[in-house]
Amino acid sequence: MKKISRMISVIHRQGMRFFDFSLSKTEIGPGQQFFLVCIHENPGISMQQLAQIGHFDKGTVTKAVKKMEDQGYLRREPDDCDKRIHHLYTTREAEPALQMIYDLREQWNEILVKGLTQEEIHQAEALLTKISDNAYSYIEKRRVK
Repeated sequence: MKKISRMISVIHRQGMRFFDFSLSKTEIGPGQQFFLVCIHENPGISMQQLAQIGHFDKGTVTKAVKKMEDQGYLRREPDDCDKRIHHLYTTREAEPALQMIYDLREQWNEILVKGLTQEEIHQAEALLTKISDNAYSYIEKRRVK
């Protein structure tokens, strides 16, 4: 049982390395890909919603959004009712990077499940979902106290 958190950490680090060298010819870092895809798949999402979906703190989201906005991949539109809220959208300039990210995600997932049966893949997905839910739930309960 001691190995679970270590193995998850190894997978995460190797994934970050994979995306880092695979995205090295773009301006997008391995940590930004989540934000870009999430905004693309949820047009008009706010930064607060983005933080909630990805379980990130607001500072991390603000920094990533600012960088991608400066790169021309995102645009912000103020909310009609509350000018403190900005809705996020991807731009045309982001489309090639988004396609590359989708392709890389598919490639990385294929690497991860190489040699596994469909049943093993479903089991792994179910177990990792439970593990991630446990981690999130624990941290949220501690944060509220």
